[in-house]
Amino acid sequence: MPTLTPADSGSGQGPSAGIGPTYWNAPPKNLSFTGRDNVLAELHARLVEGTTALVAAPPQALQGLGGVGKTQLALEYAHRYKAYYDLIWWIDAEQTELITSALAELARLIRLPVGDDVDKAAEAVRDALRRGMPTARWLLIFDNADTPADVRRFFPDGPGHTLISSRNPNWSGLARVLSVDVFDRSESIDHLCRRVGGLSREDAARVAHEVGDLPLAVEVAAAWLESTGTPVDSYVTQLWAAATKVLAAGETPLDYPTPVGLTWNVSIARLREQSPAAVRFLELCAFFAPEPISLKQFFYSEPMRLALEPYDRELTDIFMLGKVLRAVSRYALAKIDVASDSFQMHRLVQAVVRSGMSEDEKSAAMHGVHRILVSSRPVRGDTDDPANWPTMERIWPHLAPSHAHDCDEREVRELLIDRVRYLCKRVDLDQALSLCRQLNEIWSARYEAESDEANRRTLRRQILSLRFHRANVLRSMGSYNDALALDEETLAGQWELLGEHHPYALITANSLAADLRYLNRFNEALAMDQETFNQFVDQFGKDHPLTLAAANNLAIDHRLVGNSQAARDLDQDTFERRQMVLGPVHPYTLSSKSSLARDLRELGDYKGAVELLRDVTDAFAELPQRDLPEDLRNAKSLAVSLRRAGAYAEARELTERTYQRYLDLYGPEFPDALACRLNLAADLSAAGDKETARDLAADAFDDHRRLIGEDHPFTYACENNLGIYLRGSGDLGGAVHHGELAAAGLAAGLGDDHPFTLNATINLANAYAESGRLAEAERLGRTAFDGLSARYGPSHPDALVSQVNLAVTLRAGGRRAETESLRLQAVASLVELFGDDHPTITAARTWQRINRDLETQPF
Repeated sequence: MPTLTPADSGSGQGPSAGIGPTYWNAPPKNLSFTGRDNVLAELHARLVEGTTALVAAPPQALQGLGGVGKTQLALEYAHRYKAYYDLIWWIDAEQTELITSALAELARLIRLPVGDDVDKAAEAVRDALRRGMPTARWLLIFDNADTPADVRRFFPDGPGHTLISSRNPNWSGLARVLSVDVFDRSESIDHLCRRVGGLSREDAARVAHEVGDLPLAVEVAAAWLESTGTPVDSYVTQLWAAATKVLAAGETPLDYPTPVGLTWNVSIARLREQSPAAVRFLELCAFFAPEPISLKQFFYSEPMRLALEPYDRELTDIFMLGKVLRAVSRYALAKIDVASDSFQMHRLVQAVVRSGMSEDEKSAAMHGVHRILVSSRPVRGDTDDPANWPTMERIWPHLAPSHAHDCDEREVRELLIDRVRYLCKRVDLDQALSLCRQLNEIWSARYEAESDEANRRTLRRQILSLRFHRANVLRSMGSYNDALALDEETLAGQWELLGEHHPYALITANSLAADLRYLNRFNEALAMDQETFNQFVDQFGKDHPLTLAAANNLAIDHRLVGNSQAARDLDQDTFERRQMVLGPVHPYTLSSKSSLARDLRELGDYKGAVELLRDVTDAFAELPQRDLPEDLRNAKSLAVSLRRAGAYAEARELTERTYQRYLDLYGPEFPDALACRLNLAADLSAAGDKETARDLAADAFDDHRRLIGEDHPFTYACENNLGIYLRGSGDLGGAVHHGELAAAGLAAGLGDDHPFTLNATINLANAYAESGRLAEAERLGRTAFDGLSARYGPSHPDALVSQVNLAVTLRAGGRRAETESLRLQAVASLVELFGDDHPTITAARTWQRINRDLETQPF
């Protein structure tokens, strides 16, 4: 931002012209805002002072006690100077989780390549803004950022501006601090006289004195005087009466001066006379987060009506709750914006309300909030559906303020378990693990102290469920042995508590099988998943979502052990059932369709695989969520199918784009990112760049050895591909060495007749032949051809490739008559499969050896 000028510089208009930024989410303008012109002018001067293309303006912090008007100052600055910016983004910064969510929302708005990991999305926004993308003219506002160490890491430090509002005085080392004090007396008087018709300046001065000139208290006093017509003398008397009561109780909140709370106490006392239900509503809202609350989701609900009905018997229908909102808004005790579906109660009003409640009343109110939160949750079992995430994201901020973790009700604990599951699906693994530990400690202590046997049983079941989710987090973090140990312990506990055939035990068994897959115990996983699937079918039938999830996992097992036809049949059935049960565009339905396409590819139907994968790609493009893991896996699979079908250029372009997305979202060591890197090496090799392919495959090989072990089949798959590219770049000795290790390792781990082993045998035979070891090459070539023909039939592309390579080997040994017949037969079959211009056919006609790279897959 070399020079800061209004966004519409061509118009010649100043910042008051009302021109809006392209990207904007600030709350509506406060039409009652008064004064503060000098503070706003100083703030603007500080932000623009010294800002150049090379030097960023330091963050500016508005610091002062609660209720002094820091938030309203920041909001007024955003509106008054909006013409100077192309992007203004408002962030509720009291909870770190809300910061990452707000930045992730901005990332999606400016179309950054981000997925479900909100932490990585927040980092992507920081990096983009630091580089001046999509604009150098940005303003980030971190409202109520009270912990500098937690918030500072989110600042972009780029060409734009960062503004903070905070009660914390410790920002001076991290930002330039502009202290915000109470109103000048003249500002208080002006505000009161503007709001209250007929109020003299003398009476306004008396009121301002009594409320300490605190802007929020001045506004509440103005609302009271305006709505009630109370004489100033009577109002002052009521303030002092409230002061005596509050001071005697010793309940004045600590973060504002004593006179300040008196204003709200008077308003609340009057409201209690007129609408006890409205006061009860305030008591409930005192335990929500101080951020905007969705009226539709939380207020206009049956649990809210039931919570308020004892205080007003007229609240017989949900629509009657509107009268409660009117009563609250009359005294400016909360900010209500029906147009934006929001209700917001200032944290100081919350503190005042809480200070007037006994401990029992607080506990009852918090529990009322818990029930409202539980009731606002989407249908149980839908945590994995991204369509439900916006609804859940409006629930999460209120769990901590309402002390949901201390609630002893089953449904509330289930909601907290849902929270863990959500964090895992959004790949916020550190926070998920932290919440698991916290809840496990609290619930375990409660379990030990619980004397009621039924309650103990319920609590034990939920603790085991929590540990099941913790194992999922550990597996996602790469701690496979820890995940396996925890799943085994959890499953044993569930068998003891619930029985071996209980659905929760079966779900954990599915998770344990996933651990086994990661640890290269494919056949054990297959046996366990087959038994689990059978149990789900017996208990729920084939159409239940849990049965379909088990079927999906069982198909993975079949693919891993080489049963491609069994995987294909199961995926076809699962896709059709998920389409009927979950709908055609649910991510799990699309994932099953993508898995079916992979099965078709492994069975040799490359064209059919491409068609299905393109359909899935189009379907994901229509979803509001971007970069879902299932979407990226489908893109990765489509690129492989395109390469197999001969569309080398399109395959490479798609793989490069998808790999970059993986790097941006998850980093280079994410399992799917590693698989995509290996695919990119294959694309580069197909394009003739053997050296770059070799280097990429070598990196993938090293990372696989480090992350999943030297003896894992996927590590050997990388070594197989590395051997191919070493041969292509002229290193026959390296090709033979790695080819032998890969073929032997795959045979030992998967068996001699596994497709991975047989394809590795093709590549080793090629390396032997080019090294002059023709007899060994012939023997291996025949082994590969016989094995692939037995598994897939002689017309499968892999079998035909082995036949072509065998013909080349025989030709090199001088056996031309036998060779020509073998090659012509293979070429005719390949033409029938692919048409006349496939690169494999060109290679076969020109007596070139053909490689078979191996592709890893998700577990």
